[in-house]
Amino acid sequence: MYEETAISFNNNRYIAKHPPLPTNKAVAFRRTESVLKRLQKEPKLLLKYVEIINEQEKRGFIERVDNEEIKQNIKLHYLPHHPVKKDSVTTPIRIVYDCSCKQTPDSASLNDCLLNVPPKLNEVTAILLRFRLNKYAVSTDIEKAFLNVGLDIEDWDVTRFFWLSKPTDPNSDLTTYSFKSVLFGATCSPFILNAVLSKHLNNHPFDFTEKLTKDLYVDNIVSSFESEEELLKYFKLVRSLFADGGFNLRSWASNSQLLQVLARTVNVMDKDQLVKILGLRWDIASDTLGFVTVNTYIRTNNKTRSTKTIIKDL
Repeated sequence: MYEETAISFNNNRYIAKHPPLPTNKAVAFRRTESVLKRLQKEPKLLLKYVEIINEQEKRGFIERVDNEEIKQNIKLHYLPHHPVKKDSVTTPIRIVYDCSCKQTPDSASLNDCLLNVPPKLNEVTAILLRFRLNKYAVSTDIEKAFLNVGLDIEDWDVTRFFWLSKPTDPNSDLTTYSFKSVLFGATCSPFILNAVLSKHLNNHPFDFTEKLTKDLYVDNIVSSFESEEELLKYFKLVRSLFADGGFNLRSWASNSQLLQVLARTVNVMDKDQLVKILGLRWDIASDTLGFVTVNTYIRTNNKTRSTKTIIKDL
């Protein structure tokens, strides 16, 4: 069983293992150079890219590699990366690592060598129904959930990537980094995260274990309670439980004024007016749940008309 054979807990952090795979250094190097050329044309985007990688290094998710200290018979693999723009004020881009990159069409990629096992996820419909069942609704998510699961040290060198040796100088030479954590983009990452959280909950049973297990979806937790007393107890216990596994629950949102005050006190309150709930948007002020309105336009007879209409609140 994967949870028993490939996941361990050390120094307040879960560690997961990857299988071996071939290298693809040349193609990853060329693609990184290409991305940097694009980023140089958008200075603000480049600055945000630098900030993200600097933060990951500071928090110990990645580390710079000394290329002179390559052990014999070690397997190396490299991951090209590029920016993907997000609909977010605080984080306008996400850096995506291509775990399907191959040196040649006949060689294997990282994803080819990983177990492609789907995680055991709860039904979204059931979670949403329970979310609207009781008077006081609440949502939260795990901050950088994948990155907060460490990789076994033997796997670091198969998650290498290239980046600027001097981040403030886009013309500086490329140097090598490697991941020390599970990265978003690997085909097995959702399964690993799900297995880690399952193991943590099984090893640390508490008053809300059954409820939490049902209301968890990847890195999101969506629940509801009949009383504010029970809700506030849940807030304190769940935050403590996840902290014991090296995870931070952030972006708390609730229609309970008491919970909002408590969450602001410890600086974990979601600041958005419309909170994301498993693909929907929750207006806390009116306590209504609805779809995101996306208008697409086409031209017919020299007139522009929308192909979609606003969907009413549920």
